[in-house]
This record gives sequence, structure tokens and C-alpha cells, in this order.
Amino acid sequence: MNDQTWKWSNSSSFASDMKTAHELIDLVMEKLESSPWSDKEKFAINMALEEAMVNAIQHGNDSDPNKKVHFVCNLNDNLIFVKIADEGPGFDPEALPDPTDEDHILDNHGRGVLLIKNFVTRVKWNDKGNVIEFEKERAVS
Repeated sequence: MNDQTWKWSNSSSFASDMKTAHELIDLVMEKLESSPWSDKEKFAINMALEEAMVNAIQHGNDSDPNKKVHFVCNLNDNLIFVKIADEGPGFDPEALPDPTDEDHILDNHGRGVLLIKNFVTRVKWNDKGNVIEFEKERAVS
């Protein structure tokens, strides 16, 4: 993560529930409304957040309400940093089949990871694969 002065930060934990995840995503998007981020960049951030939350809740925690999702978001006018951790067994993002490959086009796994990689500037997972960190830099014209 870059050394930044953040205009807004949020750190929270919540039960594996998409309603709460969407409330957090909406909060982040609300904070971006008064910023210089373009509509295209806001769309990309929204999609990356949605995919990462779905992966943590549904795939990581199997939608188990007894398991928590841990969420950190820091942002300013030029950078957003997000960290999402689940309590699941993890996975290897590099082992996912390419969802654009004809043999895997109908698979239920891999599209979210592909979208995240294409919508953010930097993304990484911990060794276990249950923590994602990503950053998106605002395009400066």
C-alpha cells in the first residue's frame, strides 16, 4: 500500500450477509460522489467491491452467518485501497481456469477474479487466498 493521507477510512467486521456488504459498498460509493473520480472509475470501483464481497461471503464463508468478513477501505481523491478478509479456507487465484477460454465459458468460478484484475490498478491475495487487497489509482488528466 502506498503511503497516503486518507480523506476517509472505514474498518469493520460483519456477518456473512450481502445486505450488509451492499450497505458498505453504498457508503464507499457515497464518499466517492464528492470526489474527482470519473463515472467510469466509480463504476470500476463498484464492480471490484461487489465481486470481492461476493467472493468473500459466498465462496469464502459459504454464506455462513457465523463467519465474519473483515473490511478495510481508505480513500482520497487519487487512490482507493481495499482489504477484504474472510474466514474460509482460501483459494489459489492463479489456479482458476480462464473464464474467457471456450472450455470454461460456462464455469461458475473465475469471472469475479478476472473482473477485479481488470478494474483495479493493483491486486494481491495472501498466501492462503482468503484475504484480497486492491488499489485503484485515479487517472490524472
